[in-house]
Amino acid sequence: MNAKTAKKISRKAEELSMALLKEQLSDTEAAKVTKSSVPKQEYAPSDKGYQTLAMSTKGMKTILKSMVKTKDLDAISLDDVKEYCEQVGRA
Repeated sequence: MNAKTAKKISRKAEELSMALLKEQLSDTEAAKVTKSSVPKQEYAPSDKGYQTLAMSTKGMKTILKSMVKTKDLDAISLDDVKEYCEQVGRA
């Protein structure tokens, strides 16, 4: 993966992790969400050890890197990420 693609993935990861966090909060709390309020790394136990949560930026980057192999980055939406997480068994 080249640097140009990595930057696009990073930007998309921030965008999608913010959207995922806003979706889980009430409207008044969702209005307060900014880039700095999204956790960079947050771990949860899994069968294989610990995995980063999809809500964190690092976890979203990992998911997007896997998804980019089969789908165009611009075409990936939050619903696609949720579907992928259900298929793979990520939290």
